[in-house]
Amino acid sequence: MRYRTFVSMKIALIGTGEVAEAYARRYAMAGHEVLMAWKEENIGISPSLAELENVYVCSIEKAAALADLIIIATAPVHVREVAYWLGDVRRKVIIDATSNIHINTEDQVNTYFAIKAITGSTHIVKVFSTRGYEQLLKPIFKHDSIQLIMSGDSRKAKEIVKILTIDMGTKIFFDMGNSDTIPLFNEMTSGWRKLALAWDKTVIAINPIRI
Repeated sequence: MRYRTFVSMKIALIGTGEVAEAYARRYAMAGHEVLMAWKEENIGISPSLAELENVYVCSIEKAAALADLIIIATAPVHVREVAYWLGDVRRKVIIDATSNIHINTEDQVNTYFAIKAITGSTHIVKVFSTRGYEQLLKPIFKHDSIQLIMSGDSRKAKEIVKILTIDMGTKIFFDMGNSDTIPLFNEMTSGWRKLALAWDKTVIAINPIRI
């Protein structure tokens, strides 16, 4: 697959909500064209995001066909349906940015393997940011940079993720290994997020006024 450059890529971002918009805004600010897509083309995005000239809203099929890179940031329950809508993306890099952190164990979806089985792509990488969407917009948290954890079989996908996520303020990466680490990846990131949420509640209880 040929890429133009890492400063002018077309990135399909499948998903809605704060996390998807945070990714979209950061990539757009870094100079990429961002194609935001969901099952319906008339999805609503924030006015500030809609004002950016290099952010477009379109169908999943169109976004996937035009994009150099695809990011899936939906709820895990929607991943299988989204993967079918992508069309022929066997040669494209797909970033699985979904998370099971707010889902009961019995309802969790192994999104990485679902995407791989449905799309046939061999260039898939699952990622997890150790910060929430607030820090995606403001990459520096006190004196620490955002960190990114990844897992998957494709070295190509991982290297592209590393290069692109520098645009998001990420400088430190943790590669957990091949796809056989995905179950551990899911358990670890779920625990990580629960600890982060518990910490936020503790901080608010101690100091309810945030400056």
